[in-house]
Parts: sequence; structure tokens; C-alpha cells
Amino acid sequence: MKIHNIFNRRLDDLSDQELDQLFSDWLNGNESKIVVTPNPEFFLLARHDKEFAKLLSQSDLSLPDGVGLKYAVAALTDQKLKHRHTGVDTLEHLASTGARLALVGGKKEITEKATENLKRKFPSSDIIVIDPGQVPKDGTPTVEMIETIKKSEPKILAVALGQGKQEKFIAKILLELPSVRIAIGVGGAPDMISGQLPRAPLFMRQIGLEWLWRLVIEPKRWPRIFRAIIVFPASVIWATLLEHRFWKACHNVLKEWL
Repeated sequence: MKIHNIFNRRLDDLSDQELDQLFSDWLNGNESKIVVTPNPEFFLLARHDKEFAKLLSQSDLSLPDGVGLKYAVAALTDQKLKHRHTGVDTLEHLASTGARLALVGGKKEITEKATENLKRKFPSSDIIVIDPGQVPKDGTPTVEMIETIKKSEPKILAVALGQGKQEKFIAKILLELPSVRIAIGVGGAPDMISGQLPRAPLFMRQIGLEWLWRLVIEPKRWPRIFRAIIVFPASVIWATLLEHRFWKACHNVLKEWL
């Protein structure tokens, strides 16, 4: 595993095989581990939300999701980010382990359909759907929610409440769930897995144009996409200017793109 650092945030660069081994070790261990899946929006949010920034720093694993991070690493360091792991892929990876997984958040009918599809794809999976109801913006779980999850004794807690909120939810509930070995925020992964939103074709994902696909199928996401493909890159460019490596960054990014 290689570790990259941009904007004082850690990114863990693991192959699928390394990730599989790490998850296996954690599921057979005796400690709870927190996984975050940052994309460019995470970095922007962390600038203004100190609690969220602290949670990112305290995570046990930081799996880069958005393709923008690949180019940011090339621009801001002399390294290459070789592996990205999307929320969809990681959730499927965890479901395939067969360990009991509690899927929390999202619209109930969508989460149930996602669970149905995961069980069809991975017959050995053990997934339960938990509707969290209205979770406050600060991510505070209710006593009833804690007891419901606790009784199900999951080894994996996957929370789909959106960036920031899901990480705060995990931080506030994890100590109450002694059975959990891996806790992860999965954002909108259930929407894709359920088929509610079609996933981008493989070739678009491979060349980093998944954002364009999302814009086409969800035009209302344009403010988020704007932040990811305009605001974040602008921040990276400004950082390269401050560090006097703009032309080197251009060269590195061009090599990465080609």
C-alpha cells in the first residue's frame, strides 16, 4: 500500500488484492475500523467543516473515489495514484465477504432493491436493511436506531446518508456497536446498485468521465459536479502556483491523462 498526501489529507493507494486482504484481516480482528471514500467534494467540504476534517484525518483507511484525485496527486506530488475504489465497488466488495452487513440510509425501497440485487450477485451475502428515519444534519443517531442496529449484530456497517453526515453518524454510533469491525460511508451507492440510477458505462468510468454521465442522468447535481470539476481543479492549480510547480504539474497531469 502506498500513501499519498494532498492538502494535508491522506489517500491510501491499494490494489484490489491488498484491499481484500485488509478487509479480511479486519473482519477477523477485534477492533472497529473506519473507512472513508473521499472525492474532490470531500476536500472542499473539509475546508469549512472542521468536525468533518477531523473525522477524515482519524479514519483507518482513506480510499480515493473521484477521478479528480488521480490528477490532483499527479499535480501536487511526484507520485501516481494507481488505484481508485468507488463506493459501488467497495460496497459490493464488502457484501461478497459474507459477513453480516447492515445497510443504513437512503430511501427504504431503493435500499431494499439494492440489497436484493447484491444478494442475487453474491448468494453468500448476509445483508439487512435499516431505515434510520430522519437523521439530524449533525448525524446524531436516535437511541432506537442504535438499539436496532445493535440487536442485528452486524460486522459491517455501511451508511448511505451523504458525505459529511454519514461520517458523523458513524463516529457517534460506532462505540455503541461492539460487533462492528468495518464501518464505511457509501453515499449514493445503493441508488446505482438498485438500478434506480444507471451506472456509467465501463469505458466512461475508465477514462474518468463518470461525472459527465451523472450530469446527463441527474441534471440537478450540476452544483456538485461544478465543485468537483471546476472549483477543486482551480484549488489544485492555485496550490501548484504557490508551490512553484505549475509547469511540472501540467507535465505530470498530461502524462497521467495520456
